Amino acid sequence: MRRRRSWSAERHVELNVIPLIDVVFFLLVFYVISTSFTPESAVPIERPQSSTATVSEVPSVQVAVTAEGDVVVGNRTVGAADLPAAVGAELGRVGATRVVLIADRRVPTGTLLAVMDACTAGGAGSVDVAATAGNLQ
Repeated sequence: MRRRRSWSAERHVELNVIPLIDVVFFLLVFYVISTSFTPESAVPIERPQSSTATVSEVPSVQVAVTAEGDVVVGNRTVGAADLPAAVGAELGRVGATRVVLIADRRVPTGTLLAVMDACTAGGAGSVDVAATAGNLQ
């Protein structure tokens, strides 16, 4: 008794890649949605370095201080008198109690402390200073 083969050499195999493309697309969408993006300051700042700097995932408001002494909250430059109100408004908008202060390394300590005090007066529960991780130079 001879066995018949279930396939023949003339049979064409179809490879349908549409489901594969769908799965890859869904994975891409999942990764894009689940990734949290941390907005960086819109002003150019040369951060100081710290050997103990860590990354924080806690929601916060970013306040930038440029080398010229300009203070930027969100996307707008504010004066010293308006800083507590601007920080309070941004904290309420974001729903956070933490402020990350991104100061240029050339900002005087007195200016940095004045901005930190204004952030605390605006309702910040904690004020952290951003740094670049690396060895001290």
